[in-house]
Amino acid sequence: MSARSIPALVTRHVRARSGGSTVAALVLVLVLVATLAPLALATLADTAMRDRLAGLGALDRDVEATVAGLPQAAARAVDPALTVDDVWGGFEASLEQIRTQADAPLPTLLGPARAVGMSLDLPLIETPRTGFVTIAFDPGYAEEIRIVQGRAPAPATDGLVEIVLSDDTATEMDWPIGQTRTTVAGDLRTSIVLVGTFEAVDAGSDYWQHVPSVLQPNVFDDGNQPRRVTGIGYADPASAPISFSLPGPQRSTVWYPFDTSSIDAGTAPQTAAALRKLTAVSHTIGSSADGVGILSLRFTADVTATIERALAQERATAALLAMIVAGPVGVAAAVLVLGCRLVLERRRSALRLLSARGSSPGQLRAILGLEGVLLGLVPAVIGALLAVAIGAAVWSAPVTPAIFVPALLLALAPPVILAVLAGTASERPSRADLGRRGSRVRLIVEGVVLALAAAAVALLFLRGTEAAQGVDLLQAATPLLLALVACLITLRVYPLPLRRVFDAARRRSTLGPFLGAARALREPAIGLTPVLALVVGVSVAVSSGVLLSSLQEGVARSAQAQIGADLKITGGSFTAEQLEGVRAIEGVDAATGVSGAETATLDVGGQKRPTSVFVVDAADLRTVQGDGPGLLPAGSDLTPGSAATPVVVAAATADLIGDSTEVRVNAVPVQVAGVSSGPSPIGSRENWVAIDSSAAVEVTGRDPADRTLLLRLESAASVDEVSAAVRAQLGDAVRIESVDRIVAGIQSSPSVQGVRIALFAATTLAALLSALAIVMTLTLAARPRARVLALLRTLGAPPRSATALALWEVGPPAIAAIVAGTLFGALVPVVVLAGVDLRSFTGSTVQPGYHVDAVTLAITLGGFVLLAALFTAIALWVSRRARAASALRTVEEG
Repeated sequence: MSARSIPALVTRHVRARSGGSTVAALVLVLVLVATLAPLALATLADTAMRDRLAGLGALDRDVEATVAGLPQAAARAVDPALTVDDVWGGFEASLEQIRTQADAPLPTLLGPARAVGMSLDLPLIETPRTGFVTIAFDPGYAEEIRIVQGRAPAPATDGLVEIVLSDDTATEMDWPIGQTRTTVAGDLRTSIVLVGTFEAVDAGSDYWQHVPSVLQPNVFDDGNQPRRVTGIGYADPASAPISFSLPGPQRSTVWYPFDTSSIDAGTAPQTAAALRKLTAVSHTIGSSADGVGILSLRFTADVTATIERALAQERATAALLAMIVAGPVGVAAAVLVLGCRLVLERRRSALRLLSARGSSPGQLRAILGLEGVLLGLVPAVIGALLAVAIGAAVWSAPVTPAIFVPALLLALAPPVILAVLAGTASERPSRADLGRRGSRVRLIVEGVVLALAAAAVALLFLRGTEAAQGVDLLQAATPLLLALVACLITLRVYPLPLRRVFDAARRRSTLGPFLGAARALREPAIGLTPVLALVVGVSVAVSSGVLLSSLQEGVARSAQAQIGADLKITGGSFTAEQLEGVRAIEGVDAATGVSGAETATLDVGGQKRPTSVFVVDAADLRTVQGDGPGLLPAGSDLTPGSAATPVVVAAATADLIGDSTEVRVNAVPVQVAGVSSGPSPIGSRENWVAIDSSAAVEVTGRDPADRTLLLRLESAASVDEVSAAVRAQLGDAVRIESVDRIVAGIQSSPSVQGVRIALFAATTLAALLSALAIVMTLTLAARPRARVLALLRTLGAPPRSATALALWEVGPPAIAAIVAGTLFGALVPVVVLAGVDLRSFTGSTVQPGYHVDAVTLAITLGGFVLLAALFTAIALWVSRRARAASALRTVEEG
């Protein structure tokens, strides 16, 4: 043979069809998904961050300080000639300096400071015990109000200050314009003249959240004391010096409006760090040498906790998605290997001929490697560019070099795999994975995989959820390691019953079972790779279903615990008459009240700590709450006994109490009757004690008014209709919450929706890849199957023999993989729940428990099986199209 015959054979080899289009399409799809995934995750993180921050009110968002006193410049004699700048200018300059000197990016996120000084709760001689007024001094108040009647207040003079009230406040206090009322501080009498009424320029402005009870007066009526109305009126801001002659205490509130719209997941850590630094110290405003007044300010920023919770949820999302994606990554790797094996099988006869005519192993590797470069590089580039275009068009996502790493790895995979497989191109592959006696290498590999999986699981359980910070390689690899263990066990176990079938079939006259079992045991196409793809795919489907079930159950229990009934009503102080009125509403089966937080002292073995006491009617509360989660733990009884007063405590309070038997609340001996873990209807307070109303006077000194009403509805009642009736009776200002609304709010959050979509997408992708693995497995075995079928048909075998043989090829490993994948897939959520903090996805303070919902699992696992079966049926239909003559020619060529 001449030297020029080898290049001719190579050219013919390259031009021949090899099934490489399947590998190229697979690489294209995988690169597209792998490049879009980090872009989608970054967009999800930004959306979740903005969603959390957008839901904050001004009090939770802005940086605020409340301090006793007024600016030092106000500590001077009352003088009508004073200007606003004389009293407030220096103070505002100091506030601006604090803002500009804060760490980046706060100077651009914080707006100029707002400040309001007040003289609080001034008693009025004309309305003793029932009417009080607070006078506010705000340099910028004129921008927020519109005078409706009268005029704006003039600067104060000795013994006289003018104010304006909102229309509603003036009406509630029965204070007409021009009337003077008097307050007394010792020997000093100050006349307060109402010179005008106003309305808000924008009643929805954030400003009014910082100065509550201005537009609407504060009305306190607990049924035990006379009804008390306190209104807040604005005086001229330069009149602040008159506060020192008024009887009420002085207080100033300062805040920086915080623009959270430009915070995203990338800038959030820096923003949180800057906020922590700003709020960690007191900021000097003045010196004691300059007189009385505000000397320093200590700011608080509740938004910091919100940002940190959003960042924690982002880390949990990334960790959870990494564990979810690990399964499809394993299936994709297995299918890619199968695709390259398919290319190799199509090229095998040509490679044998090249080898027989003098081509070296290096030349064979170079030929296959070059083909692998074409199959990997071109579709990888196309897929990456397409992903970037989609990301820019749909999410406006920024592109970083890191997102192209998966594309590079996938581009290199085909040439590397084909180069490795090239060494077997001239040989007939033998099946070593199902041998009766495993090789030493196989035993070593299996031992290493088992050891790694055991170590990963043990470390995750020992470390817990608190140590995890974002994507962790140990967490991400654990589900895949468990799937590999399942695969190894499957390959070891499923041939055992198959050999029994083979032995039984050998003793019978029927050819089908004998031939099918023999080929299932010996056919090289059905080995480690397809079994791995099926086991991982099934485990992904099962674990996704269980995780979805656990999250949904966690959300439902969290919402039920937060409400503790069917409806929760807050936003006011409710009298016994109002509670009875609510009970009489059509559709309400039972109702009870929970008091506000009463400050108390918890004495544990002589060590005293502050706590809060909530008063409930235990019998009514148990009726309303039922057996579900809420304020009262299951089995707790607050019925007073002859010994210590029974109490229910929060989990944090129980930790403080520990095993101590000497526990007192406000010097009253108590006994813990139950511990409430997780959310409760009283809000996010962590340290609290609940007592029965029969012990209220003994423990708190009075029977406090209810601040929360809990309602149990009749089975046929409409939540909307009952809510409307409640508002008609209690007023539109009350806040009504239901379990369904809280569940809808949690499940509509971007992070929860993103995780749900990711779980279904992972299941779908794993199902499609696993089905593709089945198709490739049947294709790899097509030639030997065709040779057998050709011989069988010449002997008179029916056409259905092709289907029977194909089913025997994929049936036993598929059944075994479904069983093993189901079992190990059910274990993966245990690992996830042990290693990833999922509380942010359920709105609870307690990690969700393991839960299986039959419907959800049926959707994920059933969908997986249906897709796999559909693709298998298509492949079987195609396989029956093979002609016996073509197969016989293959026999002759082989």
